[in-house]
Amino acid sequence: MSVDVVQLSAAEFEEGMDFLNEVFGEHRPHNFATLLPAIYQPTDELMACNRAVRVDGVIKAIVGLFPKQWHVGDTVLKVGGIGGVSTHKSARGAGYMSLLMTHCVQVMRDEGHHLSWLGGQRQRYGYFGYEKCGTTVELNLTPDNLRHALPETDIRFQSMGPDDTESLQFAHRLHQAQPSHCERSADMFYRNLISWYHEPHLARNADGDPVAYLVANEDGGQILELVATDDEVAQEVAGAWVRQRGQGANFVMADTATGLQRRLSALAEGVQVSPSGNWQIYDWARTVEALLRLRSQMVALSDGEVVLGIEGYGTLVIRVRDSQVDCQRTQDSALVTWSPFVAMRALFGPLPPEAVVEVPREVAAINGWCPLPLGWSRQDGV
Repeated sequence: MSVDVVQLSAAEFEEGMDFLNEVFGEHRPHNFATLLPAIYQPTDELMACNRAVRVDGVIKAIVGLFPKQWHVGDTVLKVGGIGGVSTHKSARGAGYMSLLMTHCVQVMRDEGHHLSWLGGQRQRYGYFGYEKCGTTVELNLTPDNLRHALPETDIRFQSMGPDDTESLQFAHRLHQAQPSHCERSADMFYRNLISWYHEPHLARNADGDPVAYLVANEDGGQILELVATDDEVAQEVAGAWVRQRGQGANFVMADTATGLQRRLSALAEGVQVSPSGNWQIYDWARTVEALLRLRSQMVALSDGEVVLGIEGYGTLVIRVRDSQVDCQRTQDSALVTWSPFVAMRALFGPLPPEAVVEVPREVAAINGWCPLPLGWSRQDGV
């Protein structure tokens, strides 16, 4: 019996899609080419992101490793998005999923990824070094919340289609200008917006000028992205969406959208904070520094220095001085050492560090710095 780990090609697009649709379609129909059109295309570049186990030439398992460029302030982090994890029912228990996951983790380490993300059951992926952490905020806004609190506006919405060039260019500029965003090429931007069968809309003011875009699920009750020219406009757009629908909506956002969070949390009926996914950190120094710098732009941080050991990685020295952030590996002795799983939850949330682990006085500055804003849009998930 021949067992080979291979990268798929454009010529294997139909075979790969048929496999994924069959495996994921056991409980409900799937069509990956329409579900995630930004990453499943019949090109060698995109299909090579799919690693497969072939047994005597037949695909028995697939794991997708999709590289993402995540802009975090002035830093670009290389993120490996893991998706399409699948094993044929005839081959379950043979260890092919473990083989591919271990292979992909090693590829990410070898290719210099800073971190990795995936969705899925926590313990299943904990075996491969992932931990559920990060922060996603969801605020529920209803028509009753808006009465006497938010004036009505003349904002109107229009659906965006693939040929709405000017609207898409405007939305793309807004997306790319965010302090935290995944790089999306202009030619694939629309496909990012319609991933997961979501629907993009452009918001225009009374003068007909575009002021924001949002991405909603099929019934409009969940907003996965809302990006506007400023936070006040974003609040007006959220209110207009709820009023015009005549029913409540849940606004989902990364932890970096603090301006909109402040405005909507003063009105919202409820707030839910949850992990942003399963993450694994490879370059702790680069990742922590980038996210701590971004957080320093969001809130005032107290000065301090922490020397933190992470099992299997080494020791970090993290400093904040006069709003300047620095994080480097060091040979100094750690004041406290945590496992990667504890460190991910303590540094990145969604709970505060003291709810995760006992934080010694020597590293107490972490309590004021964390959770760091580890999270991104649902439209960038794979």
